Amino acid sequence: MLVEFSVENYRSIQERQTLSMVASEDLEVGAFRETPLLENNSFPMPTDEELRLLASAAIYGPNASGKSNLVRAMQSLKRVVMDSATKMQAGERLPYIQPFLLDAEWSKKPTCFEIIFIDEEIRYEYQVSLDQRRVYEEQLIARVKGRSQTWFSRQYDPEDPELQQDDGYEWSFPKLKGEKKRIQKFVRSNSLFLSHAAQNNHPQLTKVFKWFVKKMNFIDPDFSKSYTTGRCMSDTEFREAVVKLIVEADIGISDINFVPKPMPAEMRDFFLNRLKEVSSEIQRTDIIEDFDEGEFEVVQVVTVHKPSNSEEPVSFNMNDESEGTQRFFEMAGPWLDVLQEGEVLIVDELDRSMHPVLARSLVKMFNDPEINKKNAQLIFTTHDTTLLDAEIFHRGQVWFTEKDRNMTNLYSLLEFQPRKDESLQRGYLLGRYGAIPFIGGLNI
Repeated sequence: MLVEFSVENYRSIQERQTLSMVASEDLEVGAFRETPLLENNSFPMPTDEELRLLASAAIYGPNASGKSNLVRAMQSLKRVVMDSATKMQAGERLPYIQPFLLDAEWSKKPTCFEIIFIDEEIRYEYQVSLDQRRVYEEQLIARVKGRSQTWFSRQYDPEDPELQQDDGYEWSFPKLKGEKKRIQKFVRSNSLFLSHAAQNNHPQLTKVFKWFVKKMNFIDPDFSKSYTTGRCMSDTEFREAVVKLIVEADIGISDINFVPKPMPAEMRDFFLNRLKEVSSEIQRTDIIEDFDEGEFEVVQVVTVHKPSNSEEPVSFNMNDESEGTQRFFEMAGPWLDVLQEGEVLIVDELDRSMHPVLARSLVKMFNDPEINKKNAQLIFTTHDTTLLDAEIFHRGQVWFTEKDRNMTNLYSLLEFQPRKDESLQRGYLLGRYGAIPFIGGLNI
């Protein structure tokens, strides 16, 4: 579960910005009993029973204010952790890192990420500072049974002549067990020690690595359509849960079928040619021989509708459904997965092509302890002001982004202390909380 994420010097984010999932500190623990909404929308922090974590958080702001850049920052951290050891070569630039370019000095500084999360009763604090060419700092602190332990740290110092005889880094492993020095030798200037440790099956750090890979999930506007289909094809119970969710959404679909079809010739030829290239690169000419005709198939998603004047169902290709229906189907798989596993889901543009009532129902799933039994968390950006409702969100769950001197500023609705009976939607649209566009008039 996510406790906090901070980022500095990334795209439109110049100064350090922090998104906290800790329930508002303006209320004492006993006060949660007096605010059922916040009690339902949060859960006790496993490592500190006096604190609670939010089950969901919404981020509002005008176009180009930096909402998506906050999501991209979290994605970039995950990608560097996942890929730096296996997909990057020495001297290769890290493609995910882009500093704040609207200031000459900041454009030359490294980007900084810090994330605090809890996994299996251990609270981790992971920090990394890097640019496209080099990692400057990396550190992991674990809080185990109430005590903080620095598991490892590395810091680049180009001015220290003794360090330059080695790799330029000052290394420290105060509380890290298992192999360290051998793994350290694999680490490049553009890769993370955490990533190499997982690649070498380090028992402590592999668990941390797996949290990023498995428990930090994203849905963005370019999210792949294949995830939900693949899960439904391999898991009958999961397929039934997806169909049930879509039927309950009242979009006219009564069932969904998954029909294997022969792969189009052009797609098959492209796949084979690419496979030949890979086979040649790794000198394995026998790879293609392992494939049979049945593996050159694609799955067609077929929606089933019941006509009002006939008992005979009518089927449609999912591609013929509305964009909103396709988007909802794409999201259904990871949505249910995260709720079932107690993971974190981060969604950019939740309201894209989706009716506000449907978006409202999806958000409520995370805020319902009867559904969200494993304390999953949802973080999303949106322009849908109908979700700014005191029946859905406590004020500590609402965040805003706006530009200040060309840089993104992230802040909480808590800063404005709105009245309990205040209409959050009206207050936002009237500009009481900022984070709205100021348009002097559009003319042609």
